[in-house]
Amino acid sequence: MNKLLLNSIGIILFTVVSLPAVYSQTVSTPRNGLLVEEFSFVLKDFKIDHQGENNVLNISISFRYKPNITKAEYPDFRWLAKDVETLLSNYPNEDDYWEIVNKQVTALLLKKYPALASVTCELKVDPSRNVPYSRASRVTREHSSN
Repeated sequence: MNKLLLNSIGIILFTVVSLPAVYSQTVSTPRNGLLVEEFSFVLKDFKIDHQGENNVLNISISFRYKPNITKAEYPDFRWLAKDVETLLSNYPNEDDYWEIVNKQVTALLLKKYPALASVTCELKVDPSRNVPYSRASRVTREHSSN
């Protein structure tokens, strides 16, 4: 190799090695680790005699689990569906507004299933003979933080 090329390489290496070490490091800060886990299901075309007539409901249930539950704590959603069907089939006060019925549904599920942090129920009521309007009630109930 020629002498000029070797001197140039030496100068470049000396310069690079003498420079202050500057580098960038990306520190990944993990999120707070909060796990949010939800599940939902629908009871379609549920028939109920309420408010003096036959009604057809479409019921959407969604719920959020408490963080870090064990496998054994997960309820089978069919149990919740059956509980809703049983409550509505045997509902004691025929004159209750749909909002009140809905509050009863969410209270039952949150009380009966301790792995749930919150429950949301949306009752959609089809038009009927006496009430020719579609209507809906949405209720969310959460465990208190205490």
